[in-house]
Amino acid sequence: MNIAYNILIQIFKNILLPTLSIFSEKTKIFLLVRLRLLDKISREIDKTKKHIWIHTASLGEYELAIPLIKEFKKNFSEKIILTFFSESGFKLKKRMKDISYTYYLPIDTKYNAKEFIRIINPKIAIFIKSEIWPNYIKELKEKNIKAYLVNYTFNKVTSKILSSTMKKFNTIYVENKISMKNMETLGLSNVKYLGNLKFNRAILQKNEVYRNDKLHDYLKGGKCLVCGSTWKKDEEIIINYIKENKVKDLKYIIAPHMVNKKNIERIRNKFENEVNLFSDKIYNIQYNVLLIDSIGVLKYIYKFATISYIGGGFKKKGLHNILESCIYGNPVIIGKNYKFFNEAKDLLSLKGGFSVKNSKEFQATVNELLLNEKKRNEIEIINTKFIKDNVVSMNQIIKTIKNE
Repeated sequence: MNIAYNILIQIFKNILLPTLSIFSEKTKIFLLVRLRLLDKISREIDKTKKHIWIHTASLGEYELAIPLIKEFKKNFSEKIILTFFSESGFKLKKRMKDISYTYYLPIDTKYNAKEFIRIINPKIAIFIKSEIWPNYIKELKEKNIKAYLVNYTFNKVTSKILSSTMKKFNTIYVENKISMKNMETLGLSNVKYLGNLKFNRAILQKNEVYRNDKLHDYLKGGKCLVCGSTWKKDEEIIINYIKENKVKDLKYIIAPHMVNKKNIERIRNKFENEVNLFSDKIYNIQYNVLLIDSIGVLKYIYKFATISYIGGGFKKKGLHNILESCIYGNPVIIGKNYKFFNEAKDLLSLKGGFSVKNSKEFQATVNELLLNEKKRNEIEIINTKFIKDNVVSMNQIIKTIKNE
């Protein structure tokens, strides 16, 4: 496997990428940001000192890593080096102050792996989710450097192909118990389940301070249906419900997945402009719809929800993060496609969330939840326990790493 992989990685680096860069600006940038990258890292880092290396593919994996980074900062004195594979994470402006250095990951050739690890001199290496790079992991193993894969989810194809590489990790912390069982069938004995970092991240977000007096005054503590990360199909169902159901004192907050001006205007026009925009200086209290036209606030808005609807569930693999809402204990409604999302499957099995196939089911579910306060209270208990039961035990991870 190693010989074949290294032949392929050389073809990818020396032939495929340069060819694609002629036609693709994205590929061209991918290559440009890695030009003389090892020289740059070598100039900036003190090679005589040990570091903690954490690698994430992109922005989503970085968000997952945040609770882990905070814990490492508290427990280790070494500076933290963070690497990204893609632009989405690297270009993030508001990264944690706990991170000392941030770089793109050099392509996983044998030479790059040896040089990169020599330069950064890691005491510990952490890979998030599915970031399994054979040459880097082989080099870490040969140098007797502790390496861990965190929040990994079993994949029938890639897990089998990469099983020999995965055996080189000190420990693989999987995202769910099903993954642990499946990994053990591949002969992997270095697998543990201690929870899911997505839940830890949700708790950190809940604890962030968010104040919005304007929104408080608009809602006045009344019932609110928050619809987050919505797409056209979601919006059709939501707008149909709003127009047909004149529920007294119910406010609707819609946060579309795309907040560009054209999409916001498209949605706004569905209501004949009787809509408040989040960016408005003053909200008209007579308008029962508030349209979010800003990025980064949705995770805070969910705390105002009586019920939440999470968009993307009418796409095959498009369901968005349900935990940002679930963390507040409110009932969660999603579309019909959720089989690729373990958190959604688990929440629905506990009766803390609900799946709808069409407008009729959406209407019936929302109305029942609005009218049944006792059921909402029961769901709050279910969802609170669901979060608590799935949080990663950071103390156990740190203790294991320190003792190995």
